[in-house]
Amino acid sequence: RAMAATPRTTHTPAKAAAALLLAAALLFISGSRTTAVTSGELRLAGASRAARTVSPLVKGLCPVSSTSTGPYRSCSSSSYAIRKNNNRHLQTQQTPRRTNFHVVHAGFGSTADAPDKAAAPKKSQDLDTMKILLPKLGQAKCYGVDPRDYIEQPPIESKVAITIDALSKKLEENFAGRGGYSVSEWRDALAGEWQLLFTTSQSYRDNRGVTGYSGLPGYGLKAIYQRIMPVEDDADIDGKAILIEVLTAPFGKASKNELRGAYKVYSKNDKQKKKQVALDQSFVTGDTGGEYGKDIKANLMQYNTYVTKDAKLRFGRSPTGALFIWGRIGGEGDGTEGGINEILSQDRLPWDGGSPLFRVF
Repeated sequence: RAMAATPRTTHTPAKAAAALLLAAALLFISGSRTTAVTSGELRLAGASRAARTVSPLVKGLCPVSSTSTGPYRSCSSSSYAIRKNNNRHLQTQQTPRRTNFHVVHAGFGSTADAPDKAAAPKKSQDLDTMKILLPKLGQAKCYGVDPRDYIEQPPIESKVAITIDALSKKLEENFAGRGGYSVSEWRDALAGEWQLLFTTSQSYRDNRGVTGYSGLPGYGLKAIYQRIMPVEDDADIDGKAILIEVLTAPFGKASKNELRGAYKVYSKNDKQKKKQVALDQSFVTGDTGGEYGKDIKANLMQYNTYVTKDAKLRFGRSPTGALFIWGRIGGEGDGTEGGINEILSQDRLPWDGGSPLFRVF
């Protein structure tokens, strides 16, 4: 076409042959570039049907042996922790037809990230950081509250805790740099069921959990769960909040403590006068230590600092800067298959309310 558009002139056979070769080379180069971009798009966005049906974060959770020594038995062998070989699954794929489904479901490499055919493939700025963070979470002995996760006297962070906190800060900075979430966006992202994966909270360390009962002889912390349930008929609150602490108990049994209250999501300035979106939970009743319907007064306020695109993993910071990392439980996070109720059933614990502190059967 380019040759046809030029003015007619007299060409020698040699010049005509050279022009034809030049045109063919240009067409070949143009076709090669188009194919390369298409392959890059498939590598970023392509995920198998089986991969899309796998539960995102829970797939990376599995029972691992995590028994403690010394005066505190913080975790049992059935505690949930990040799978330590996640790094094997998070290797960068070199072939255009395969994509790591762990990364896709964590919000990276999804179809929303796929570039236009005319653009170069885009790499998520969080991907490399997340590939390091997930295995580090698996190295923690018991969600950060086990004495082996830090040096107790004086309280000094372990290398694992320091690394997790530093990587989390990098993700939080990236999230803030992208504009973060509004209050309404955080309300949507927070709703559902969550499990605590790691914390640097000193109060949680002092209590070996939420209530302190895990410090009793023969007991240990197994897991901490959180239910965030929106309601639309109350102007004073955004919904109901439930905090669940599951303990290992003598004779291979388990015990459950539960705190119940409400929550509200709103904008608030932190100590540095930086505008944040806070999740403020207030608990007023609870079943703890085998006692039911106790009047309590407990508050848990966190600034929401990071969440993956599919809201499967989120970070929060206390007003003092303590880190909380939460992972969504279940496929939908609303009590469906794979959710908190299913896990409680495995330990023969009630779905609602607490349980006796000690039981034989």
